[in-house]
Amino acid sequence: MIAVLAAGALLRFLLAESTGLGVDESYAVAVARQWSLSYFDHPPLHFWLAGALAKLAHSESGEVVRFPFVVCFAATTWLMYRLGARFFGEHAGALAALLLNISAVFSVTTGGWVLPDGPLMLFMLASAAVIADILFEGVSTVAPSRTSARPGPSRMLRGPDTFRWMVAGVFAGLAMLSKYHGVFVLAGTFLFLLTSAPHRKWLARPGPYLGALVALAMFTPVLAWNRAHGWASFAFQGSRAAGQGGLHFDSMLASIAGQAAYVLPWIWVPLVVVLWGALRTGPRDAARWFLACLGIGPIAAFTLVALRGEAGLPHWQAPGYLMLFPILGAAVASRVERGDALTRRWLRWSAWSFIVLVVILATQTANGWMERVAPSLFAKGDPTTDLISWRELRPTLDARRMLAHGEFLAAPSWIQAGQAALGAGPDVPVLCLCVDPHHFYYMNDDRTFLGRDAVFVKKIKPNDDVVATYAPYFESFEVADTLVIHRAGAEAVRVGIYRAHGFRKVFPTTQPR
Repeated sequence: MIAVLAAGALLRFLLAESTGLGVDESYAVAVARQWSLSYFDHPPLHFWLAGALAKLAHSESGEVVRFPFVVCFAATTWLMYRLGARFFGEHAGALAALLLNISAVFSVTTGGWVLPDGPLMLFMLASAAVIADILFEGVSTVAPSRTSARPGPSRMLRGPDTFRWMVAGVFAGLAMLSKYHGVFVLAGTFLFLLTSAPHRKWLARPGPYLGALVALAMFTPVLAWNRAHGWASFAFQGSRAAGQGGLHFDSMLASIAGQAAYVLPWIWVPLVVVLWGALRTGPRDAARWFLACLGIGPIAAFTLVALRGEAGLPHWQAPGYLMLFPILGAAVASRVERGDALTRRWLRWSAWSFIVLVVILATQTANGWMERVAPSLFAKGDPTTDLISWRELRPTLDARRMLAHGEFLAAPSWIQAGQAALGAGPDVPVLCLCVDPHHFYYMNDDRTFLGRDAVFVKKIKPNDDVVATYAPYFESFEVADTLVIHRAGAEAVRVGIYRAHGFRKVFPTTQPR
């Protein structure tokens, strides 16, 4: 178990140092410069973490801002071991932790990127672990075997039941402060209490309700920010789930394929199999049913959303799959203990395949070798260029003295505004001149910049007439320079730089202020 923790943390620290921040990460670090009760896209916790560490370290480098998220996933790995060991024995817990660490969406993005998923997973598991200790205290859920005969770890938290329910509520509240998905830990718990006869007695006790109230109280910063800004975040996230109307089975199948790809198909299929087994057995196997109740919500909800025509993002279901790893760890441990050679080979193959995939990602990001070897794979563009930093932007602007007279920075999308903001540094205000500027809209009131000069930056695309599109918003608008960002000697990204004098018209947007 210690080896899994150490190897995983080391791998993620190396990736944090060797790869640039992705577009979502750059955006998060940029908007986190300004503290807010909540943010347009997500609740505030991951913004607070990134912003606080950047200010403490006086640096926005990848290894600095990603550090708390690497630590979060190390703690998540430990909690996965504890939860698996609590239910199914130490061998099962260790295998659950290992499998979590060789699943792409968990180990790579959740495991170390500046995203809300890292703290979300940590605090969902922490809440689940405390609730499991309450509900299953004094109940042996570990089947005797050669490797799991020893009891699982002692309970996570000691104290009166009501107090422990409130602590579980604190963790659930922190999960909800990370991402709206955090509510599923409350929903899953109440589903379990409703459907498991031996545990239904808790519905007549104050503990679960006090825990839910604590979680809601911790969520009040998000409610307060939304109330002050026309419920903008709820409207935005709700619109993503609204879909196009009717039934779109192609979108649902695309969503399922995306889930399999993100988790990795050879791990996703066994997770689905153990979920199906837990659903078939139902409350008769209380431990598996508890985990299935926690996991089924995100998986079912966002897969059904895709049926409405919005495939969504494949990691939306990930918090549900997270809860299934202890069940998978138990199934794998049982097969390994029986001497199943096929399962052992699958484990080895899964681990090595993950390592190979990480090496491919890191080296492709560094030098783009795959694009030269198989250019047809990148006919629609190379997604790894999103991990290329724009840090050469500030030296280029300083060399041309383009920020010498108090100019602000402008960009045509929230994605490029985040990359430009990170490249220019925290002392340059940034406006996003687009219909959906996301949280940039709330950082600065565009109207206060009327009359000022700007530097406009935009990634160059074929047949893109930037001057014709953005000149109406300034007194004058002209090409100044082109920033060419290379990797390993090959051109990777071209960014157009424009002088824009006299900002005269605010770009229209539908976001409420």
